[in-house]
Amino acid sequence: MKPDMFENNKEGISCVYKNEKWLVCIKNWKPDNDINGIAHLEIHHSTDEQFILAAGKAILITAEREGDRFHNIELTLMEQGKVYNVSKEVWFYSITQKDTKVIYVQDSNCSMDNSDFADLSAEDIRGIQDRARRLFEQ
Repeated sequence: MKPDMFENNKEGISCVYKNEKWLVCIKNWKPDNDINGIAHLEIHHSTDEQFILAAGKAILITAEREGDRFHNIELTLMEQGKVYNVSKEVWFYSITQKDTKVIYVQDSNCSMDNSDFADLSAEDIRGIQDRARRLFEQ
């Protein structure tokens, strides 16, 4: 018996596998993950999420938030074949380029009921974009 095989060759995210414990998705470039489209961060309150860069270039953004302000915003240039874990209760998002393919894994019960989005300030967006451009040039 051959194994199941999944792929995503379209723009954006395709959740290709789900069971009672895990959800596996393939994320290709989409406008709001573009360096010029970054506008918010996301958080999961009950589960970690793992990211694996399969192709192209990607930056994983992580941050803390107090009140309505983000701080300790970190940008990590992802390397292919490495697993990056974002722990629950950490704000995050990714910046990708048009040839990027990222695989991510999370708890199958992760949903908007236990997750949130928060907008970045214009100042935070400019700072993230400037730093991301420099990282992508490396």
